Amino acid sequence: MHKATISGLDIAYQRAGQGPPLVLLHGFISDSRAWRRQIEDLSRDFDVVAWDAPGCGQSSDPGEEFSVAEFAGCLAGLLDAIGVSAAHVLGLSWGGTMALEFYRHRPDAVLSLVLADTYAGWTGSLGPEEAAARLERCLAESRLPAS
Repeated sequence: MHKATISGLDIAYQRAGQGPPLVLLHGFISDSRAWRRQIEDLSRDFDVVAWDAPGCGQSSDPGEEFSVAEFAGCLAGLLDAIGVSAAHVLGLSWGGTMALEFYRHRPDAVLSLVLADTYAGWTGSLGPEEAAARLERCLAESRLPAS
């Protein structure tokens, strides 16, 4: 596991392989360990980077008010710090939302987007009751013990 300090946060990430850069963005309350098998297989053909998003895994906790735009900025900072100017970006679930936001801010840094089991965000895509229910469920899950 590697670490880089981005905007005052320690961001943990795994990196393996050689070839075109491929960034893997995990789902909510997960971390780069979710990509273990994919890192092993994809690193044969790609320079794979899988981060622990701020507040996940071994990365620093950014606090409650950290916005989606700040996550995207942090990802941009990480890629700049490790010398990746453009990459294929794969986002799973909540990671897909991060991938879309990253593309919105840095389209020049995205070679392609792979979005799996994701959505464009809760605002506007879900009704208010469903959005509130999902948020409450996610918050409750984020408070569970790590075990």
